[in-house]
Amino acid sequence: MSIFPDAQYPTINGGSFTNNVNNNFHSHGTQEGQDYDGLKILYKNMVQGAFYNSEQRFPPPNCHPGTRTQVLEILRHWITDVAARTSIYWLYGAAGEGKSAVAQTVSEEFAASHLAATFFFARADPSRNNLTSLFITIAYQLATSSTLGALLKYPIDFAVRENPSIVHAILEEQFRDLIVLPCIWLTTTCRLTTEQWKDLPRLIVIDGLDECIDIASQERLLSIIRQAKTATPPLPFEFLICSRPEPRIRNAFSHQAFHHILDRTDIGKKSFETGKDIANYLGHEFSRIRQEHGQSMTHIAEDWPGTGIIQQLVQRACGQFIYAPTVIKYVRDYDDFPVDRLEIILKITVPDNFDSPYPDLDLLYMQILSVCTQWEHLLDVMPHILKPGDTFRRGYEQTSSRIIEGLFLLPKGKVYALLSRLHSVLLIPENDCDNVTVRHASFIDFLTDQKRSGKYFVNTEENARHERILFYLLKRISNSIINHSKDGITW
Repeated sequence: MSIFPDAQYPTINGGSFTNNVNNNFHSHGTQEGQDYDGLKILYKNMVQGAFYNSEQRFPPPNCHPGTRTQVLEILRHWITDVAARTSIYWLYGAAGEGKSAVAQTVSEEFAASHLAATFFFARADPSRNNLTSLFITIAYQLATSSTLGALLKYPIDFAVRENPSIVHAILEEQFRDLIVLPCIWLTTTCRLTTEQWKDLPRLIVIDGLDECIDIASQERLLSIIRQAKTATPPLPFEFLICSRPEPRIRNAFSHQAFHHILDRTDIGKKSFETGKDIANYLGHEFSRIRQEHGQSMTHIAEDWPGTGIIQQLVQRACGQFIYAPTVIKYVRDYDDFPVDRLEIILKITVPDNFDSPYPDLDLLYMQILSVCTQWEHLLDVMPHILKPGDTFRRGYEQTSSRIIEGLFLLPKGKVYALLSRLHSVLLIPENDCDNVTVRHASFIDFLTDQKRSGKYFVNTEENARHERILFYLLKRISNSIINHSKDGITW
């Protein structure tokens, strides 16, 4: 299906358009008393958690100062070069190499200048592991942008008011009506020139495309973007897309039409000195740990743990940046002595017959999980955290501790106690209504791969999860019947 039909975007009646290049090119295509009901519909259907500055993602992954300098410099040059030949950049690499941190850092750095919109996918979040709300979320950001909003707010709002069901239409139609046609309208009806477009925020960051669970839709999204960027006129936005180099994504990017508009970088290339970045990060964070633990570490050398130990950890990381923050979060535990916890990690050795693509990371995860004393209960809870389903009606956080405790007949506070030793791999909020989330997709990969996780394997298949939920619901019903029978009520 073509996303560029032979259609004219409606003309604004009763509105005005002011072209003032000297004032950063603000426009006003609004009608007096405009309520923007279309934007209200978009707001109800977009995903706030996909924004780079969403509280749901706090604290987001970020590049530690002084790390990823070469990759960031390459992207900065691409973003700021108005004469750049390419308009799509694919940053790829294996799990845990820091792609999301780079995407977050770039988004923050260019938020006030070049950034137009973001979408951060997350496999464990049902609102961010598919394409359903992608274009709705991007369109809402464009319409409410402090700069682009003055240009795109009216046409995007108009498109939704004219066709409120667009939020449920197929992706190609959403993209056409909410993003493409408003831009064409600005170019044709409002005479916005190519040079004027270059002075506006045009960067759209899409991170974690491989975490979109419908693999076919990954190719579909790239096909939509490819068509838009090779059309006449091309969509004026630039795309930074970060993902693992999965086969379907690689295949989509190999399309001939991408050749002249695409740049790509493997974040794991040795020339980027990943080991040096990991060493810098570890050195800085170990210094912070020493300061945070105050009196208990005053007798420890100021350069603890020393360059030799840091280099040993760098070698164990094997280029996976996620290994370093996982080590730091484990060592930083405020209920234990950091020196002892680091010693535990250093004593972990890889057996000769240990078959894993990431042996040291997997053994670190096993060590973290080994201290959990109630693994049977965790095997009930973890699948629901890793892959929430649609068990509950909207309005309830599906992985909040309150919901999980109710679902699995656990006493209040039990989920927090169960997960208390897993802070280095899970984000566990103190508010029992907030979601429990996984810090990094590599931990999900580990738990859901039986060859890697062994006895810690967590089956997240829908049938398995539903069976466990059904078991507890039947147990609840049974207990209720027994209790009512005791009270003299017959059934």
